[in-house]
Amino acid sequence: MLRELEPLATSPGAYAFAALLGLMWGSFANVCIYRWPQGKSVVKPASHCGACKTPIRWYDNLPLVSWLLLRGKCRSCGTKFSARYLIVEALTAALFAIAWWFTISVGAYFEPLDDRLVRFAIYAAFCFVLVVITFIDIDHKLILDKITLPSIAIFYGLSFLLPERHWYDGLIGAIVGYGLPWTIGEVYWLIANRDGLGLGDSKLLAMIGALLGIRGVVAALFGGAVIGAVIGIFVLMRGQGGAKRGALFAVAAVVSVGVAAWGALTNHVIVGAVGSLIAVAALVISRKLEPLPPEEAEPEGETAPEETVAGKELLARILALVAGVLVLSAVTFALLDARELAFGGGLLGVGLLLLAKRLVVVEEATAEALEPAADPAPSLMRTELPFGPFLALAAVLYLLAEPWIVLNFRLPGG
Repeated sequence: MLRELEPLATSPGAYAFAALLGLMWGSFANVCIYRWPQGKSVVKPASHCGACKTPIRWYDNLPLVSWLLLRGKCRSCGTKFSARYLIVEALTAALFAIAWWFTISVGAYFEPLDDRLVRFAIYAAFCFVLVVITFIDIDHKLILDKITLPSIAIFYGLSFLLPERHWYDGLIGAIVGYGLPWTIGEVYWLIANRDGLGLGDSKLLAMIGALLGIRGVVAALFGGAVIGAVIGIFVLMRGQGGAKRGALFAVAAVVSVGVAAWGALTNHVIVGAVGSLIAVAALVISRKLEPLPPEEAEPEGETAPEETVAGKELLARILALVAGVLVLSAVTFALLDARELAFGGGLLGVGLLLLAKRLVVVEEATAEALEPAADPAPSLMRTELPFGPFLALAAVLYLLAEPWIVLNFRLPGG
């Protein structure tokens, strides 16, 4: 029967069906985005206006159409509804239609229709969850455990339905997805004494790894970093003086990261290594050119005393750097399917990192430390943007581009 329906699967009506399905799930995504951060149920009460509490009638709750007909206002009291409702529904519809094209139309060269329908359902569910996470993170700078933790288990289970996945791919992907950003954040905290990536980002990457494996984690992490850096750079380019010059070197760093990633994907080791070195050098120069915040600037006519680092703190920083290198090496070994080396390097790296944390003395907070600090000067290193949306975007791009990447690139371990 499915074979008879296959010509219909690539018709315009099929794409309209996928988009309509996306609109319906996008409407539900709006409910989740609004209620879950407040700890409310997504089932009860029924949809209602937040201002006048009037229940929304079914014909005023049609995805996309009702918002446009009512011009984004409540029929009863005229209160304006956020344009985010329109954006979420349209975005989810577009993602479902694109996923249908990739899985059903393009996938016709690789799989029978029943397998393609299963793949579409998995891809659509993955996109839906990422849309919810993205807009909650934008609104509240939160990635909720009630979304990521169950999703890790669900998408790991669903990965068994994808023939290209092995049982261990999702496990390794989830472990690396959580462990790699956790390590980066802890190393950054030990070196710079500032928070790096949050644990919410780690759990999001673990969810991505549960479905897409370790390569999906690496693509999402570094792809998200590049996307976030580009957006931050465009914001900083409007600055003047050191901030603008620093942004130019940051652009060079982002381009070098892209070159290094291309070298890694195509097994051009020298290109990857040179790109990485240039990226690090450009970031260091960018950091030096950035203006200091007011509280760090030197008063005129005075020379700031040289900063000294205590013995234990210096040792902790060295151990942290070694730990970071070991964990990154473990990820590389895992990509090359050298599992024993990956396990040994990762275990040793985490051990050194925990030892480094024990060497650092956490000082008691003083009253002065609790006072709000002055707003620092614009800086790529200090620009605080929610990282979850960038990870989600990079994960969706990798999800859809993975078959093309497998066909056109000789991946490590492939």
